[in-house]
Amino acid sequence: MSKQHLRPALLMILGLGWLLANSAQALQRPVEPVAVCVVTPRVEPVTEGDAIGLVPTPMPLLVVVEPLLELRIERQGLLVWQQLAPAGRPFRAPLAWPLAPIAPGEVVLLRLRPEQAAEGSFAQVQLVGADAERMARTAALILSLGQSPPAWLAAIETALEAGDVSLAWALLFEPQLPDAGDLAALRNEVVRRGCGD
Repeated sequence: MSKQHLRPALLMILGLGWLLANSAQALQRPVEPVAVCVVTPRVEPVTEGDAIGLVPTPMPLLVVVEPLLELRIERQGLLVWQQLAPAGRPFRAPLAWPLAPIAPGEVVLLRLRPEQAAEGSFAQVQLVGADAERMARTAALILSLGQSPPAWLAAIETALEAGDVSLAWALLFEPQLPDAGDLAALRNEVVRRGCGD
C-alpha cells in the first residue's frame, strides 16, 4: 500500500475508532465529579462513573490531556506511587510508567487530580493487565516492527480495523516508535482530539 493511500485510510479508520470507542471521560463518584481525558492507555467509562482499560503492554505510557496537580497509583488498595505538582506548576503527560510492570490480570488504580479539581477530588481509572498470551503477542509485534515507520503505521491501521483501539494506541505511544513525521503527526492528532465532545 502506498504511503499516500495509507495515511488517508488510517485517518478514516482513526475517525471510525473515535466514533466506536471514544477515549474515556473518567469521572469520580462523589459530590464533586472530576473528569479527565486519558488518551493512553486506552480506557472506557464504566457505569459507576470511573473508567477501565485493558493494558496490552506491561509498562504503558500515560498520556492525559489535562495538566495534573496529582497522580496516585495504587496496587491492591495500597498507595505505591505518587507525584504532586509544585504549587502553581501542574505537570503534564506523557509520563513513563514509574513502577514495576503491570502483571497479566493485575488491576492497578490510577487516581488523577487535574488542575481545576478541589483537594481530595480525583478521577479514577482502573488499568487491567491483559492476559499473558496477549502481552506476549504485543511484545513480539513491537519487536517485529523494528524501526520501519511503514510497518508501524500498517500495524496501527490493522489494530484499528480490527476494533482493537487499546493495541493501536499502545503501538502509537510505544517508546520504541520510530521518529518519523507521519507517526509524530498521527500521535499529535490523537492527543489534539483528546476525548472528543
